[in-house]
Amino acid sequence: MTRPVLSRALLSRRALLAAAPLAAVGGSRFARAAPAPFRFLTNWYAQAEHAGFYQALARGFYRDVGLDVVIEHGAPQSNNTQLLVAGRYDVVIGSIGATMMAAARGMPTVAVATSFQSSLVGLLTHPDITRLADLKGHTILLSTEIRAAFWPWLRDHYGFDESQVRPYSFNIQPFILDPGLVIQSYATSEPYALQKAGVPCRFFPLDDATYHDYGNPLVTTRDVLTRRREDVARFLQASMRGWADWMSGDPTSGNDSIRAANPQMGLDQIMWSRQRFRAMGVFGPAGARYGTITAPRCQAIRDFLVATRQLPADARWQDACDFSFADALTSVVA
Repeated sequence: MTRPVLSRALLSRRALLAAAPLAAVGGSRFARAAPAPFRFLTNWYAQAEHAGFYQALARGFYRDVGLDVVIEHGAPQSNNTQLLVAGRYDVVIGSIGATMMAAARGMPTVAVATSFQSSLVGLLTHPDITRLADLKGHTILLSTEIRAAFWPWLRDHYGFDESQVRPYSFNIQPFILDPGLVIQSYATSEPYALQKAGVPCRFFPLDDATYHDYGNPLVTTRDVLTRRREDVARFLQASMRGWADWMSGDPTSGNDSIRAANPQMGLDQIMWSRQRFRAMGVFGPAGARYGTITAPRCQAIRDFLVATRQLPADARWQDACDFSFADALTSVVA
């Protein structure tokens, strides 16, 4: 789907911090008020992939744990890692792999949780393609990020050629016009747009082809963890409560907040994405806790990065992951 371009939006809720009823979400260890606004940056314009955070904001879940959260949306030109390290934000949506690579270069980035247990990134083809090996000779449009992260493995594993790759501009029109074209895709974006246009397609999750990645991980810095560790825990707790509430309860509050931040986002797409999340099981099985990341999964990501020569074998991948927030992730998948 062509991603909307609009002026930068900002959603914020100013809480009466001293009166925050912490008991509503449990945990007296979160008893003090946040000393300053907690700044969170997403990775794109407001959409269903951020619904848990907007639901938490609109429903007062951040206020309930004593946080004054400000949500800003990312954009195609945003470099979330740079903005995070520069101190502009307390938490951003990033990726586990990029966080490990940044940490290996001496940047103090740390992944603490995730939005989804599976990546939503994949390749979108026309229906005549039934397996990734059939992509030989086809032009493939990829963003700079996906080309760096996944293309070397796909190229070497399937025997593709470097000349097949072209830049992706997040515009589906070339795909509609060219029956031989392949584009990168988000499971809840381009397939929806093509369905609305009546154009059949086939989606291949990169999770199935490469490794089981996390989707939209939450990343902070060691400095933030030193200064605001309790605030990070409270932010994660309320955010995952927001995801659980949006998925299992009434999503209206989050939907309205998304559309206020991004007026070009239609309610039909938000709700279609919600159903897609459920069908894909992106939050894990029933009984799993929203947001968790684990050492074995992160080590598998590290192993892929080393195998594709994106990360030195001696890099301390553990420095890029903090698994100590598990107790704050109390919301359970229904």
